[in-house]
Amino acid sequence: MEGDAPPILSGMESSPASVSPSALKAGRADDAGLANVIVIGAQKCGTSGLHYYLGLHPEISVSHPKELNFFIAERNWDRGLDWYRDRFDSSAPVRVDASPNYTAWPIFDGVPERMAQVVPDARLIYLIRDPVERIAAHWVHNYSKGRHDGELLETILKAQTTYVTRSRYAMQLERFLEHYPRERVLVIEQDDLRARRDETLRSIFEFAGADPEFSHRRFASERHKTNRKTRLTRIGQRIEERRDRASRRVVPDEVWGVARNHWPFGRRIERPEFTDALPDEVVELLREDAVRLRELTGRSFDHWSLWRQ
Repeated sequence: MEGDAPPILSGMESSPASVSPSALKAGRADDAGLANVIVIGAQKCGTSGLHYYLGLHPEISVSHPKELNFFIAERNWDRGLDWYRDRFDSSAPVRVDASPNYTAWPIFDGVPERMAQVVPDARLIYLIRDPVERIAAHWVHNYSKGRHDGELLETILKAQTTYVTRSRYAMQLERFLEHYPRERVLVIEQDDLRARRDETLRSIFEFAGADPEFSHRRFASERHKTNRKTRLTRIGQRIEERRDRASRRVVPDEVWGVARNHWPFGRRIERPEFTDALPDEVVELLREDAVRLRELTGRSFDHWSLWRQ
């Protein structure tokens, strides 16, 4: 994997948000037992897979559920530090929070500021991928959940969505680098985790402070592939609605979990082609961001499709 370069913190696009000390509620002032490694994103870049691999390491406690969204005011910030602390095994030397919504600014504001107030010494991991591919995977994910049915580009470019924003990696990263030194931030491409998994996991374990030589047979499995996504058919939707209303489920959850992905209950989603479909102004926005990301990481990202559009 390519090396890192010192940060260039130019073009900042946000101002620090005020954080109310009262929001910490009854939590203690020290950070004992809290997360000391935080996977901040990006969504649809392999965070669930990484969460799974990290959870296999005996020195690492990963949060359950995976996405705590604690540092988001609109989500779980008001639950307080004791709630957050209880999501981890306090005896583990490494404790991991993996919440890709932390890099969804400006929809969720003030995340780096809250994080730096609570866990100023945490190490941050940021998974990224080809920005256009990430948008496509994001769309497939939402479509599989039945969250939209509209025309593809119209859906992606709506002002209230985060399809493009989450793919502006430099913009998101720069906000965290205002509060965390560059040496405490590790940027990993999803392709590294796929094609060079053992090597990449060793570097992640070492960065996190866990034994880098640990290995596991389950590292060979790939998790949460977008090309496996399905969407419920009308029959599947009716069955799911009845299951939600039923006091007792005749078909076990694990059986339905498999059946819902196959015809006639579910239909495989065709991955959309975005390479030549995005408007020029969006492609240029992503290119400008990728140039800043090159400066921040020292990596070229020459294989990304946006350079060829």
